[in-house]
Amino acid sequence: MLNRTINYLLISLLIISSCKKENHNSPKESIVKDTIRTEDKTKIRAIGETLIPIAKAKVENWSEYQQLDQLLERFYSISPNQALNLSEELSTITKQLKDSIKIERFKQPDIGIRINVLYNSTLRLVDMASIPTIKPIEVQNETQNILDAFSALNSKINNLSKQEKIENELRGMETN
Repeated sequence: MLNRTINYLLISLLIISSCKKENHNSPKESIVKDTIRTEDKTKIRAIGETLIPIAKAKVENWSEYQQLDQLLERFYSISPNQALNLSEELSTITKQLKDSIKIERFKQPDIGIRINVLYNSTLRLVDMASIPTIKPIEVQNETQNILDAFSALNSKINNLSKQEKIENELRGMETN
């Protein structure tokens, strides 16, 4: 009989304590949950690679590149709605960049491929603007893809500039 009473007491205590845990929400916890929900933003990484000084000198007169670079700076800390609103402008500038390669060394297929990848990503962002059910995370991911593609373009421009510098140095050594 005593064992039964103890068992009932233990079960009652267990039920009471579990009910308190389930129903217990302090105001602080609610505020934290609401804040997380409303501020649920994925951070966009900054561009991976920027131009080195010799590469910057090569593209300083390439106005389309300069325009794209300035516009993309805004995309480092942009909301999904702002990204969609600027998608048409970004696509237009990227198309102009694609059509305006003036530097002979940059007319190689490896630069063209990187610009095409960048342009295609901007076109996807433009398409996303017309989808009413698009999720913010999808826009943020595409924005990150654009920044990554621009970083890859910068990396290639840097490599070509370094290569050209080394080739010029070697030619200078041969003539001495």
